[in-house]
Amino acid sequence: MVEDFKLARAREERRNAKDGSIVAPATVNRALTTLKKLFHHAEKSGYGLSNPTRGVEFLNEGPGRMRVVSFEEELKYLARASQPLKDIAQIILDSGLRPEEVFRMRIENLDFAEHTIFNPFGKTKAARRKITMTAKVAELLKQRVKKPKGAFVFPAKGDPEFPIGSVRKAHDAAVENANIKEHFRLYDLRHTFATRAVAAGVDLPTLSAILGHTSIQMTIRYVHPAEEQKRSAVGKFETFRLAGIVEAMEKSSQVPTISATVQ
Repeated sequence: MVEDFKLARAREERRNAKDGSIVAPATVNRALTTLKKLFHHAEKSGYGLSNPTRGVEFLNEGPGRMRVVSFEEELKYLARASQPLKDIAQIILDSGLRPEEVFRMRIENLDFAEHTIFNPFGKTKAARRKITMTAKVAELLKQRVKKPKGAFVFPAKGDPEFPIGSVRKAHDAAVENANIKEHFRLYDLRHTFATRAVAAGVDLPTLSAILGHTSIQMTIRYVHPAEEQKRSAVGKFETFRLAGIVEAMEKSSQVPTISATVQ
């Protein structure tokens, strides 16, 4: 019964999805976790039933549906994104912040003198961090907080005392209107930042600190080199190898000269 539920859930279409994409393995696993806890509690409380979730394995989540948004897709997406999605997406693309970290961004945690955003949220010390603003992010945030409606940069529409909770509908609409065929999630803009940062020469320890990761291994999972980057890397390798061979050939062809002193 539970195994059937798992398989059926794994084939289920994402809610409001218009591209036929199915729910992620992680979503299925969260549902299984809830079931396991419920039945374990019932069994432990003496309801006289055998736990049907026992032995049911979780799905392999793997790297998920992570992908990197191209610059062309970015331009089309942002051009068709409504506010506040447009500003939220730009901040994620320029900072690597998680969507929920942007949603809960408080005005008091913005330091325009130092050009930093302090994120106080997260279970780990690494997650609670300062992020440097790009010039673009600094400008849009300054505009956002000119006439604050509460403590949050992106307040909820119905109650400004609470942060915005989701931009899912706006995101799906922007993707559709931009005619982007391959599905991507708002969270993929964070992956895009990570991949572009590495391509720009940012070292992994620094990137790990920016993303709020506890280990470099976690950061590596976020980096998805594009084909252009792979070709560029091979080109650099070829140049390095050729230079080494030329230098070696020059050294091997040198004939030592003996200078004689006539007396």
